[in-house]
Amino acid sequence: MNIIGFELTYENRLILNKDAGNLIHVFGDGYYIVDEYGQEVNTYRDENEFNRLIEKFRYRHFLIEKLNDVQNNDKFDFREDNILFFKDKPIKDLYWDLPKNKNEVDLFFDYISNKYKTKLNLK
Repeated sequence: MNIIGFELTYENRLILNKDAGNLIHVFGDGYYIVDEYGQEVNTYRDENEFNRLIEKFRYRHFLIEKLNDVQNNDKFDFREDNILFFKDKPIKDLYWDLPKNKNEVDLFFDYISNKYKTKLNLK
Protein backbone atom coordinates (compact mmCIF):
# COMPACT_ATOMS: atom_id res chain seq x y z
CA MET A 1 0.00 0.00 0.00
CA ASN A 2 1.28 3.43 -0.79
CA ILE A 3 -1.48 5.80 0.25
CA ILE A 4 0.33 8.06 2.66
CA GLY A 5 3.92 7.80 1.55
CA PHE A 6 5.08 4.48 2.90
CA GLU A 7 5.10 0.99 1.53
CA LEU A 8 4.76 -2.23 3.48
CA THR A 9 6.94 -5.02 2.21
CA TYR A 10 5.61 -8.53 1.83
CA GLU A 11 7.68 -9.62 4.82
CA ASN A 12 6.29 -6.86 7.05
CA ARG A 13 2.67 -6.98 5.96
CA LEU A 14 -0.18 -7.41 8.35
CA ILE A 15 -1.22 -11.04 7.95
CA LEU A 16 -4.76 -11.45 9.19
CA ASN A 17 -7.17 -14.29 9.48
CA LYS A 18 -10.25 -13.61 7.34
CA ASP A 19 -12.41 -13.19 10.46
CA ALA A 20 -9.94 -11.00 12.36
CA GLY A 21 -11.68 -8.04 13.94
CA ASN A 22 -15.16 -9.53 13.79
CA LEU A 23 -17.22 -8.91 16.89
CA ILE A 24 -19.44 -11.75 18.11
CA HIS A 25 -22.10 -11.59 20.82
CA VAL A 26 -22.80 -14.77 22.79
CA PHE A 27 -25.83 -14.62 25.07
CA GLY A 28 -24.66 -14.93 28.66
CA ASP A 29 -20.98 -14.61 27.75
CA GLY A 30 -20.90 -11.09 26.32
CA TYR A 31 -18.82 -10.01 23.35
CA TYR A 32 -15.92 -11.80 21.71
CA ILE A 33 -13.57 -10.37 19.10
CA VAL A 34 -11.61 -12.56 16.71
CA ASP A 35 -7.85 -12.04 16.89
CA GLU A 36 -5.29 -12.27 14.07
CA TYR A 37 -5.04 -16.05 14.45
CA GLY A 38 -8.79 -16.77 14.40
CA GLN A 39 -9.11 -17.19 18.18
CA GLU A 40 -12.07 -15.64 20.00
CA VAL A 41 -11.08 -13.30 22.82
CA ASN A 42 -13.48 -11.88 25.39
CA THR A 43 -13.14 -9.57 28.35
CA TYR A 44 -13.58 -12.39 30.87
CA ARG A 45 -10.58 -14.30 29.55
CA ASP A 46 -8.24 -11.44 28.67
CA GLU A 47 -9.50 -7.89 29.01
CA ASN A 48 -6.24 -6.27 27.87
CA GLU A 49 -6.10 -8.34 24.67
CA PHE A 50 -9.80 -7.66 23.99
CA ASN A 51 -9.23 -3.91 24.36
CA ARG A 52 -6.13 -4.06 22.13
CA LEU A 53 -8.09 -5.81 19.38
CA ILE A 54 -11.04 -3.41 19.65
CA GLU A 55 -8.67 -0.47 19.30
CA LYS A 56 -6.81 -2.12 16.40
CA PHE A 57 -9.89 -2.89 14.29
CA ARG A 58 -12.30 -0.11 15.22
CA TYR A 59 -11.25 2.31 12.48
CA ARG A 60 -11.31 -0.42 9.83
CA HIS A 61 -14.94 -0.95 10.84
CA PHE A 62 -15.61 2.79 10.50
CA LEU A 63 -14.07 2.74 7.01
CA ILE A 64 -16.29 -0.18 5.94
CA GLU A 65 -19.36 1.59 7.29
CA LYS A 66 -18.48 4.78 5.43
CA LEU A 67 -17.86 2.94 2.15
CA ASN A 68 -21.11 0.99 2.50
CA ASP A 69 -23.08 4.15 3.31
CA VAL A 70 -22.03 5.60 -0.06
CA GLN A 71 -23.34 2.49 -1.81
CA ASN A 72 -26.40 2.14 0.45
CA ASN A 73 -25.64 -1.56 0.90
CA ASP A 74 -23.17 -3.98 2.46
CA LYS A 75 -20.96 -4.71 -0.54
CA PHE A 76 -17.60 -3.76 1.02
CA ASP A 77 -15.73 -6.10 3.33
CA PHE A 78 -12.18 -6.82 4.46
CA ARG A 79 -11.08 -10.42 4.19
CA GLU A 80 -7.96 -12.48 4.75
CA ASP A 81 -4.71 -10.50 4.81
CA ASN A 82 -6.81 -7.33 5.08
CA ILE A 83 -7.71 -7.30 1.38
CA LEU A 84 -10.65 -5.04 0.58
CA PHE A 85 -13.46 -6.75 -1.32
CA PHE A 86 -16.37 -5.20 -3.19
CA LYS A 87 -19.24 -7.48 -4.21
CA ASP A 88 -17.11 -10.52 -3.24
CA LYS A 89 -14.26 -9.52 -5.58
CA PRO A 90 -10.97 -8.02 -4.44
CA ILE A 91 -10.55 -4.37 -5.33
CA LYS A 92 -6.85 -4.97 -5.78
CA ASP A 93 -4.62 -7.92 -5.11
CA LEU A 94 -2.60 -6.16 -2.43
CA TYR A 95 -3.35 -5.83 1.26
CA TRP A 96 -4.27 -2.60 3.02
CA ASP A 97 -2.87 -1.19 6.21
CA LEU A 98 -5.36 -0.59 9.03
CA PRO A 99 -6.53 2.98 9.52
CA LYS A 100 -5.37 4.14 12.95
CA ASN A 101 -7.56 7.21 13.48
CA LYS A 102 -10.47 9.16 12.02
CA ASN A 103 -8.20 11.17 9.72
CA GLU A 104 -6.85 7.98 8.17
CA VAL A 105 -10.41 6.67 7.74
CA ASP A 106 -11.20 9.81 5.72
CA LEU A 107 -7.92 9.52 3.80
CA PHE A 108 -8.50 5.84 2.93
CA PHE A 109 -12.12 6.58 1.99
CA ASP A 110 -11.13 9.41 -0.35
CA TYR A 111 -8.34 7.34 -1.90
CA ILE A 112 -10.56 4.30 -2.49
CA SER A 113 -13.49 6.41 -3.74
CA ASN A 114 -11.35 8.40 -6.17
CA LYS A 115 -9.03 5.66 -7.43
CA TYR A 116 -11.71 3.03 -7.95
CA LYS A 117 -14.69 5.28 -8.74
CA THR A 118 -15.41 3.85 -12.18
CA LYS A 119 -14.68 0.26 -11.15
CA LEU A 120 -17.06 0.57 -8.17
CA ASN A 121 -19.65 2.75 -9.88
CA LEU A 122 -19.57 5.15 -6.94
CA LYS A 123 -21.66 8.30 -6.95
